[in-house]
Amino acid sequence: MQTSRAVTYGAVALALALVFLLGGLALGRVTERADARRDAGVTTSPGPPPTGPDLTDDVVIIGDSITEQAEPLLLDQLQPDSVVRVRGRGGYRVDQMEPFAVEAAAAEPEQVIVNLGSNDVLTSWPLDKSVEAYTRLLDYFDDARCIHLVTVNERFVSASDSSMAFRALLLNAQIRALASDAGARVIDWSSMVADYDAAGAPYGPITSDSVHPTELGQRMLADAYDEALRTCL
Repeated sequence: MQTSRAVTYGAVALALALVFLLGGLALGRVTERADARRDAGVTTSPGPPPTGPDLTDDVVIIGDSITEQAEPLLLDQLQPDSVVRVRGRGGYRVDQMEPFAVEAAAAEPEQVIVNLGSNDVLTSWPLDKSVEAYTRLLDYFDDARCIHLVTVNERFVSASDSSMAFRALLLNAQIRALASDAGARVIDWSSMVADYDAAGAPYGPITSDSVHPTELGQRMLADAYDEALRTCL
């Protein structure tokens, strides 16, 4: 009986010794890896929190025919990272889109993109009325985390209306002022068009009639939207 107990105690002692030995070796390897990572400049401390949209972001895009025609592409490009709702109506001025803005604001979106004003320019709508309607529209989204305002193309071409480009220039000045007052951001489509044309339009035209983007223009605009949404803190 005593011999049996001695054997048992000896086996237990041997097992414990092996556990401690293996544990020490494992700890040594962990320490060596940590030292190597430190020497290589690798850190395991958490970095800054990610920015931009995630799967919980609710994004609303409000616009006219420019937005309406690009809706499938916008949803395809932006939807994987955000829940996107597009409200685009061809031929509508800023004031005519107000009911859609009220409906969209009821869902309390986190980010809003507004691409309106082209039809105000095309129809020679009074600038002060456009600005008043734009101001009201922005007020509906006071709780949004980020609002992005898109400038209109200042290169509108019309054989019967030589002042159209100038009206676009005046409206864009007001859009930028509204963005500054509201703490919104500007997606400068006007500058994008001007810069692309100045480069010689290397990949073909980005507007079909100086108003509506071609497929290439739609993709450029969608990329600009994507970048703007991702940089919203």
